[in-house]
Amino acid sequence: MAFRLFIVEPKGFYSCSSKYVGMASLENTVGNVLAESLGPDSVDIIKVIDTPREDKEISKKLNCETSKVRAVLNDLLEKNLVALDRERLDTGYTYYKWVRREDKLREYANEYVKQRIEELDRSLAQEDEIMFECACRRLDYGQAIELGFACPDCGKKLSHAVSVKGSRKIKEELRRLNSIKNAS
Repeated sequence: MAFRLFIVEPKGFYSCSSKYVGMASLENTVGNVLAESLGPDSVDIIKVIDTPREDKEISKKLNCETSKVRAVLNDLLEKNLVALDRERLDTGYTYYKWVRREDKLREYANEYVKQRIEELDRSLAQEDEIMFECACRRLDYGQAIELGFACPDCGKKLSHAVSVKGSRKIKEELRRLNSIKNAS
């Protein structure tokens, strides 16, 4: 089953051009959702962590700077998609190994899809309302009346917004996300 992705570079995008292919355990659908929500570098790193690995090992496999890998790993740790295991040696040195949280990957992907569907449902409901806009803002009919059909930010006259194209894109994205949701 192939899914078309509309990947928007997320906040904090880190570029590591990787040709690493692997991770039979990360299903295609979950992988696509993770790539869409976290970015392709995060998915590459998650794929590499098939066994507990140090960040330097991961960066070497991906041919990427260790600092960029650490930044992505910390983002993944914050989202609870990876764990950090510490192993203290008798010499006092501590090894830090990153572990993929298989149990959390599908849960995160399902939650992301659910949130996106809710956002798009709200956007679609808003698109169905009579909207007015200027270059900087969109307002519903009631707000436009209260403001005398003038933008509160720039002062320009509000014009009727035609949203047929936007509604169509939202509906297409909703269909795609619902098919992902139903597949899981």
